[in-house]
Amino acid sequence: MNPSFAPASERVLGPGEYLLGVLVLAVALAALAFAAVRLRRALLPGWAGPPALVADVVLCLALALLLGELLGTFELFTRWGYLVGALAAAALAPFAAGALERRARPLAPAPPAPPLPRYGMPVVAVVVALVFAGWAIPTLTGLAGGMGRADSLWYHMPLSARFLQTGDTWGYQFFDPIFFAHFYPANSELWHAIPLLAFERDFVSPVLNLGFLALGLLACWAIGRPFGVAPQALLGGAVVLGAETMTDFQAGEALNDIVGVALLLCAAAVVVNSARASEERAIAGGALLVAGIAVGMAAGTKLSFVAPAAAFVLAVAIANPRGLRDRAGIILVVGAALGGGYWYLRNLVLTGNPLPLTAFGPLDLPSPERAFELRPGFSVAHYWNDTEVWREWFFPYLAEELGPLWPLILIGTVGGGIYAVWRGGDAIVRALGAVAVLTAVAYVFTPLTAGGEEGEPISFEWNIRYLAPAVAIGLSLLPCLPALRSTPGRRAATLAALVLLAAVTTLSIVQWPEGGHRKGAIATGLVVLGLFAAAAFARGRGWLGPAAARRSVIAIAAACLAGLVTAGFVVERHYLERRYSNLSPQLNIAEAVRWARDLRDARIAISGVRGVFNQYAFYGTDLSNHVQWLGIEGPDDAFLRIPDCATWREELNAGDYDFVVTMYDPYDPRRGGLTDTKEALWTRTDPAAREVLRDGPVSVFEIQGELNPERCAGLPDLSAPELNGDSVNIVPHANQPPPAAGRRS
Repeated sequence: MNPSFAPASERVLGPGEYLLGVLVLAVALAALAFAAVRLRRALLPGWAGPPALVADVVLCLALALLLGELLGTFELFTRWGYLVGALAAAALAPFAAGALERRARPLAPAPPAPPLPRYGMPVVAVVVALVFAGWAIPTLTGLAGGMGRADSLWYHMPLSARFLQTGDTWGYQFFDPIFFAHFYPANSELWHAIPLLAFERDFVSPVLNLGFLALGLLACWAIGRPFGVAPQALLGGAVVLGAETMTDFQAGEALNDIVGVALLLCAAAVVVNSARASEERAIAGGALLVAGIAVGMAAGTKLSFVAPAAAFVLAVAIANPRGLRDRAGIILVVGAALGGGYWYLRNLVLTGNPLPLTAFGPLDLPSPERAFELRPGFSVAHYWNDTEVWREWFFPYLAEELGPLWPLILIGTVGGGIYAVWRGGDAIVRALGAVAVLTAVAYVFTPLTAGGEEGEPISFEWNIRYLAPAVAIGLSLLPCLPALRSTPGRRAATLAALVLLAAVTTLSIVQWPEGGHRKGAIATGLVVLGLFAAAAFARGRGWLGPAAARRSVIAIAAACLAGLVTAGFVVERHYLERRYSNLSPQLNIAEAVRWARDLRDARIAISGVRGVFNQYAFYGTDLSNHVQWLGIEGPDDAFLRIPDCATWREELNAGDYDFVVTMYDPYDPRRGGLTDTKEALWTRTDPAAREVLRDGPVSVFEIQGELNPERCAGLPDLSAPELNGDSVNIVPHANQPPPAAGRRS
């Protein structure tokens, strides 16, 4: 197809297009939800309330994921292919559920919830409203101008858009020569791609993480429910879910730490409720399978969840009575493989290594060499005895990302986890305490948790979020300890302490004084409080709850759906009219991104390290542009930077690109001095390229014919620092062409 510029009026969806997308998405999700509920009733018969809802959501997410993977393996991940597949899953679910029911042993239902104190639900409503209000600030920022975090623009959303464009989930999509993100697991990106199929617009993506936030809080409630401390457990999870490290990086973006945390909490909720329902404290096979799927989906979402998932599988298997541990471990592993094994299997088949970013020591599996290093990937453990780094970097950023009471959070996580292993009472409580501790230990040794030049761990601030799984498990488990739930007084004291901790942490996020959208955040909090009040009123009138008439439940669901569809239409128009209208003007890229907003069906090549982390903004509003950070494939599926003019022009010709956007390696714009790049020079000096836009070191070229690789004589190659990443850390202006070369014609 030929590239073209669409009228600005076509950025938004008309009512007919919007309603068609709603219909496709609603039917597909309803079909998958039906299948999930039917399977859950077979796997966990007799379950009801929050534990059943958690399991329903886990299975629905798993079916949505498995269907996308199955279709995408054969390049059939399309709007109508997905809809037909979802309907087929709904049709087949009763047969699968019947087979499971015939083979299943009779199970005890999840334990009934002990009565809550009268003040429990109002306190929870206020804290949940406060957490959602904090998340609303960056979410509204994303809806006001587009997702702007580097990870969203670098690979999360580009991968979702590639799934949409190609229908292929199996083949590698190359994004960068730095981290080799094409090897990463991609569960969350596939979930983001499902609304893209329906609408061919991305207005759902900035709000999708709010759903995982709600799921995480629900799972925390379910963890505490069989112990009679559901409000306390939810408040414990709210401490980290409402903290700066989660709010700032997850809200309004496609980053996926909240996805993994929510799924890990779901797994914990399922096994806790199953264990508490059994006199022998054995975890039922159906619960183990659902929990395994949940932790597998977490590990299939982000590499940093592989260690927590492994710790969970090991600890929960051991928590079963002797004689059942091997069986439990096998079921958990099978579930984990279903939930997250696809991407690792793909890597094994295509590269010969399930995780090509490591050679697995003496196994020496194929692992591509990464020549480019953005920054040294030190872990926190690297600085274990460096008091200056702790004083100047770690302590200040812990206070910023976890709030002023961060020592209490870490003590509650690690100390509470150790105490749970020692005196947790139930085997499952001891097991989850071990998961929290092992996950915290794994964080300390995880690469990039303190990445940066020696003595300057600039990545520590951003990657404190890798600690979130340990904190979420640890603090939601804390009120379940026998010592803190043995009497009404202790339960009340625990509730008060966690309310204080959650409130201080959430109110200390920097978005309140600095983020804007405070009125919208307050309105969001009031809406959440209103929903709690409406639900309580409906339950009091018998319109909701186990005894409610089906027609009243259907009427309430229909009213909620109508409100959601109406709100979605308003949000869609507001978002798409403003999407990427002014992205990072301080980095000289805003004008180039505005140029691409209405471009359709174009093939665009991008260069420069800054280009790596801003790719998605060039896909266009309707996501039809093929955008490629231009590099060359190396051994073992490596992706490398192009070193010279001749290769650059050859790759542009081979890719049949319509436009080229040349960006730069990072530099300090306050110092100035960077006006051009070598890639821009290689392009500009060919008669087949016409420069259509230039803003300092950022240029946009239209390619009007074949470029000539043989006319590159005298043009500078990239230097060694540019090829190995030292230009980013040491010589920030290295990609500026020499003045003499810059005057060549």
